[in-house]
Amino acid sequence: MGEIILKVLLGVFLIMLAIQDLARKKVKVWLVILGGLLICACIPFCSMISLFNRLLGLTLGLGLIILSKATGGKIGVGDGLVICVTGIGLGFWTNLELFVLALFIAAIFSIGLLAFRLADRKKSIPFLPFLFLSYLMLNVPIWG
Repeated sequence: MGEIILKVLLGVFLIMLAIQDLARKKVKVWLVILGGLLICACIPFCSMISLFNRLLGLTLGLGLIILSKATGGKIGVGDGLVICVTGIGLGFWTNLELFVLALFIAAIFSIGLLAFRLADRKKSIPFLPFLFLSYLMLNVPIWG
């Protein structure tokens, strides 16, 4: 039961942040912290993923935060924070799968924008909607 609640919480968390990212190209840190705390509260009731794997899931988000600082903000710190939270909820390998799929979807979308001349190379796009879509593709049974 805890695993199901965790998956629903992650889905709600991601859709709220995706909407916020689309509207403002920013996410509120307090919302990310609240989501992280709620997900951490579910961990004692979930036994499928080890605590070590969940902590390892943080590393992907921490790496993104470091990349954000190194690139002068080309990658949003908020994206890294959200990947940290999903890493705690999903563990390392599932979080990596989620992230890579979201990058792939964002790349296809960006290629479409470039091909139809709706944007140039310097146009930034919000990433969290792609992360939410990726989460749906990995967790909703109708996809496969």
